[in-house]
Amino acid sequence: MNAMDAAEKKRKTIIGLALVATLIAVVLVEEEEEATVDSAQPVAPKKALRTATGKSSAQAVQNDNLDVGQLGQRKFDPQAGELFATTTWAPKRPQINPEQQAIIAKKRAEAEARAKAPPPAPTPPPLQFKYIGKAIEGNRIWVFLAQDGENYIARIGEKIDEKYRLDTVNDESVTLTYLPLNAKQTLTINDQQTGRF
Repeated sequence: MNAMDAAEKKRKTIIGLALVATLIAVVLVEEEEEATVDSAQPVAPKKALRTATGKSSAQAVQNDNLDVGQLGQRKFDPQAGELFATTTWAPKRPQINPEQQAIIAKKRAEAEARAKAPPPAPTPPPLQFKYIGKAIEGNRIWVFLAQDGENYIARIGEKIDEKYRLDTVNDESVTLTYLPLNAKQTLTINDQQTGRF
């Protein structure tokens, strides 16, 4: 109970001191305002000038009462900076000399040229066939080929494994066409083994 009373007394004392400080501040501000009002001197209005027709000129009265020189000029603090300036937090880019600019421009041009260039034409896979031999009967020629443990027998114009077609056969080579790309490929005959029926 004593601790609560001490805390309450302390709180009330702080509030009382704050109230006294506020009252002193109000009194000081009022005294400054009165001093400011006392230093101002009233301007007596001049009588309106009458024109030849007898009307008063309000414009002339206003110009006589208003002394523009007393208004003063607005002064801006140069340290305040520009009011509507944009602020960016990105780091500034380092300065690039002309040689570096030329290198960057060249690389950019090369990249654009590569992007615009058509892709290279597809090429057929290398021939995996091994020539085993050939057989001749009159005008007909059979060629014996092997690939990955599979043996194939084909005559000119026939398909091999649905991907190749046998085109020509001579003593030095066998010509095949890779059907998906319609590309001709030549298989060189190393061992000339010819059988006759």
